[in-house]
Amino acid sequence: MKGTHTGWTEAEDAALLSAALDARRERRPLKTVFDSIAEQTERKPNSVRNHYYTQIKPAEKAEPAFLPFSEEETDRLLETVLLALGSGQSVRACTLNMANGDTRRMLRYQNKYRALLKSQPERVKRVRSMLLRQGRSVPDPFVRDPDTPHVGRPPKASGELERNIRALLDTLCRNLLALTQGENAG
Repeated sequence: MKGTHTGWTEAEDAALLSAALDARRERRPLKTVFDSIAEQTERKPNSVRNHYYTQIKPAEKAEPAFLPFSEEETDRLLETVLLALGSGQSVRACTLNMANGDTRRMLRYQNKYRALLKSQPERVKRVRSMLLRQGRSVPDPFVRDPDTPHVGRPPKASGELERNIRALLDTLCRNLLALTQGENAG
């Protein structure tokens, strides 16, 4: 039978925090931590879980969910990505390198770069011009290289092409329906 406890010691809190950080780093479920600490402290796993979420987790010095880029960080990001593109590296590879392999940070950098291309093209052009004046090799990110395959959603069909595709599909459907009904397809 589990013992009755009235509080947590600093050592128990430290053990719980350490085990939770290890589990997150190793990508293990926190439930394994709660079960293990419960066994060590003779508490119920739900009590350990509740203590963690009400006392331990809020006290952690976690990185904020949203951390805005400073002006200097934004320009440094643009410089780094543009120079990487100039050396033949992809945006994804560059931002993954910048993030030291942390995919969350990589996505943050990649998304910021792509957002800058759309929302602040003049800023991107200004940083590129500065790099060109320094004699650096920097491609124009707004001009697509014809030798590089397009990644992403294909462009929407033109009106005429779309009408032709629809007509072809309608004919195919009519022929299939006629075949299933034993008629000659035409």
